[in-house]
Order: sequence, then structure tokens, then C-alpha cells
Amino acid sequence: MDKRLRWNRMVVIFMLSYAVFCYNLSFCWALNIEGMALLKFKERVSKDPFNALLSWNFSDGGSDSCSWFGVECSDDKIVTLNLRDLCLEGKLAPELRQLTYLKSIILRNNLFWGTIPEEIGELRELEVLDLGNNNFSGSLPSNFDKKLSLSILLLDNNKYLSSIPPEIYDVKIVS
Repeated sequence: MDKRLRWNRMVVIFMLSYAVFCYNLSFCWALNIEGMALLKFKERVSKDPFNALLSWNFSDGGSDSCSWFGVECSDDKIVTLNLRDLCLEGKLAPELRQLTYLKSIILRNNLFWGTIPEEIGELRELEVLDLGNNNFSGSLPSNFDKKLSLSILLLDNNKYLSSIPPEIYDVKIVS
């Protein structure tokens, strides 16, 4: 009888441990598509001198991307990415297109370089795009003029813009 009681206790302890482990594991992997897109963005940041993106992780309970630095949400959807004046260096990730409710991208006064990904043009809700004072080069993506709700576009003090589509002039370009 004593062996049987001990065996039952071990089984119960094992099952409870397993349940707690599974709960914690699912919590870690509960990061949504928007959070994963932000992690892709972070991967492309080669320098973060002020550790501004330190909170951007899915371990240690950081699976709520709405609580990350520079991220603002409405109804649990990311609507603003504001990483202004942080001396961040890197390239923009095309995965930002997965932030489908994004209304503002503010990356002014950083050291981002390369071209603006074509995928930014897929953000139909985007109203404000501030990429001023960076090192972007090339031309604007061709799809900027088609579907965007852009009302403010700030691109001053970059290395580019070899061609701005005429349709963009309907947007309020503030320099």
C-alpha cells in the first residue's frame, strides 16, 4: 500500500510539474505576429548605444510587445513605432509590413541606412512616416503612391531621394 501511495504522489507531482512547464512554455511562445515583426526589426539594428530595445524580447515575461519601449498600442494592436533620437543604426526590416494597424513610424535622428523597404508601402493605415535625419538612399518605393493613407512624410537630411513619384506630392511633405 505504501508503494502505491508513493507512486500516486510521484505521478501527481510529475503531472503538476508538466502542466506548469507547458504553461510557461506557451507563455513564452505567445508572442503574436506583430511582436515577431518587431523582433525582426530589432535583429536588423546593428547598434543600439542606449539599449533602447533591451525590453524587446519574449523571455522573462516580455511577450506583450505593447509594453516594449517606443511601441504604442490601441486595442492590443501596434499603432505607433516611435524610436526617435536614439542613435540606432541598421536597416529597416521588410517584416514591418506585418504591423497592419500601424499609423505612425517615427525613426527621426538615427543612423538607419539603405533603401526604404517596398513593404512599407503595404501599410494601408500609415498616416505619419518620419525618417528624417538618417542615411537612407535610393528612391522611394514605387507603391508609396497607391494605397497609403499617408498625410505626413518627413524625409529630410537623408542621402537620397533620386526620384519622388508625382503622386506623393499630395502628401504633406514637411522638411
